[in-house]
Amino acid sequence: MPALAHTLLRHITWVLAWIPAVLMTACTVPPGAASPVSVHNVRAVDIRYTHDGWGHTDEVHRLQRGASQRTYTRTSSGTTFDGVSPATATVPAQRVGELLWALSAPAWPRERAVQVVARRVRPASVLAHASGVSRERVPGCSADQIRNRIHSRLQGGALRAQLDDYYVHGFWTDDYPTMRVVIEYDTGPPKVITSSSQKLLMLPWVLGEQPAQGERAPQNWSVPMSDALRRLLPPASSAAIRLGRDESTALASTIEHAAVQDCRRASKGT
Repeated sequence: MPALAHTLLRHITWVLAWIPAVLMTACTVPPGAASPVSVHNVRAVDIRYTHDGWGHTDEVHRLQRGASQRTYTRTSSGTTFDGVSPATATVPAQRVGELLWALSAPAWPRERAVQVVARRVRPASVLAHASGVSRERVPGCSADQIRNRIHSRLQGGALRAQLDDYYVHGFWTDDYPTMRVVIEYDTGPPKVITSSSQKLLMLPWVLGEQPAQGERAPQNWSVPMSDALRRLLPPASSAAIRLGRDESTALASTIEHAAVQDCRRASKGT
């Protein structure tokens, strides 16, 4: 009897040990999402960032899995590193896991990204960076009135509409960024993610290579994907700086310009 009781106790203990893991998986995998690939199956992650415009940037960051499988060794080189020998650093495997989870979730639509980015915008910071307000002269509209219109454009639905318009329209010359990410697995083909977006967080991402002109490719407006990629990079790299641009600072001039146009239309009675 003691032996039987001991065996039963072992089985009960084994079952109880697995219950939290099963519950955690059920709660954390989004409905309709593919099961995330284990980080232990990721051999390496290559991130290449190039930029042309006022100058040229070409960075390559390779994360190679370490022997312990708990860390990755990141080797970075490129024009922003002044052509010196590659810089190396250790990155926790958890950071790679964050990218895998973002990829395993259902693709984000633009509307969801707009909502998340809108929550990151700080009205006080936008007003502080809208430096042209005091210099802009609009007949029938004072600097204070322009500032009030900026404030109105930073509220709820107005801000989301402004952000949506920002992502849909507008293209600047002398600014041509490209990021290409390749995830290499021990088993299975590599996964490629690319973006040539000028906008905040380089959204949207293309799931695959950049399509030829006139063609379409699956897109993902995932903010967590942009955040995860930024955390894999050296903070001082041009790639990380591009992905981490402050939303409030980047949008200040756009929102200010729209507020000035509002004032102009109002002063003309249109």
